[in-house]
Amino acid sequence: MKKIITILAVIILSNSLLYSQSGLGVKAGLNFNSINDISESVDESWGNKTGYHLGLSYQARVPFIGIGFQPELLFVRQGAKSNTSNESFYLDYITVPVNIQYGLDLLLFRPFVMVGPYISYAIGKGHMLSGAKWDDINRFDYGYSFGAGIDIWKFQVAGKYNRGLGKLQSAKSDPISGNKLKNAKMEGFMLSLTVML
Repeated sequence: MKKIITILAVIILSNSLLYSQSGLGVKAGLNFNSINDISESVDESWGNKTGYHLGLSYQARVPFIGIGFQPELLFVRQGAKSNTSNESFYLDYITVPVNIQYGLDLLLFRPFVMVGPYISYAIGKGHMLSGAKWDDINRFDYGYSFGAGIDIWKFQVAGKYNRGLGKLQSAKSDPISGNKLKNAKMEGFMLSLTVML
């Protein structure tokens, strides 16, 4: 019995030390975004538009207690499309999320849940926003996200929901596309693969 307890203790200790290491990673994946809080005067529904993201990720774990921190620097393309017309738009952002993780350091893998804030700054625009002035668009966005994932060796697969709190249209701007985006905010699901270097 003592041998079994000793072996289990060694496995748990070595696994915890393995996962306590920090590391830089390369991250990429897909976004499935839409907008919410549309102006009540607009009789139009908006659906998901697929985008993508890529960038760098840094993961640091605290040994034994399962807590991890994963700040990232990402290029993110997100947007939405109308369900009643052919209109769509996209915005390109530089986004900095900070994911706070809680996971279980198991023998060969580490499942975790995560939550955290993010901030974004728009650097590009297209489709129905291509003719809009930057003064009319709120280039700064911020919000929160939550999700889950799994670490397997040097790979991380994760999915999370992002909820933007900043409006797309600047409060002191001219209406964008007939005021269709007056109160619009971004939201969506992000599916990612990270390779730790």
